[in-house]
Parts: sequence; C-alpha cells; structure tokens
Amino acid sequence: MPKSFDPPLSDIKTRRMGQLERGESRWEVLLETVHDPEVNAVRGRIHFVSGTKHRISAWIFLDWTEKEVQQRFQEFASNAQGLWNLLESLDR
Repeated sequence: MPKSFDPPLSDIKTRRMGQLERGESRWEVLLETVHDPEVNAVRGRIHFVSGTKHRISAWIFLDWTEKEVQQRFQEFASNAQGLWNLLESLDR
C-alpha cells in the first residue's frame, strides 16, 4: 500500500496563477508543485488565499514535469467557475 504523500514544508513551492474575484470576494490563486520520488513525478495542488483565510485542495495534478502540471492547471482554470466550485467545496 502506498504511503501518504506529505512533503516537508521546505520542499513546497508555489507560483501565483492569478486572482478570483466575485463581488467583494477576492482570492489569490497559487499552484503548489513538488516532486514525489515514490512515483518519480510532479504533484500539484491549488492554494486559495484571501487575507488570513487559506484553503488548499488535495493533490489533484500528477504529471512528469512541473511545466505539464502548470499546463493542466491552465486547462482547468480556463473556466473560472471550475475554480470557484473547487474553492467553495473546500469551505465545507
């Protein structure tokens, strides 16, 4: 059975991917990528930050390179409603 993937904080890096805005609500959208040596691939998850609020998705991207994870994020984020749906699901 594979072990849980939880990289050390020192290995976490994020890239600002934009901002979600709806009325008074504004969230910075960050993409975290980290190499997972067990599967020899790059994992990615999305962070949403608004003031002191911070929401994090599960590891929803898995690809061979960081560039490919970023491309998959761009495909996913091309529909802002998909990002809003993800964010709202993390608030539960």
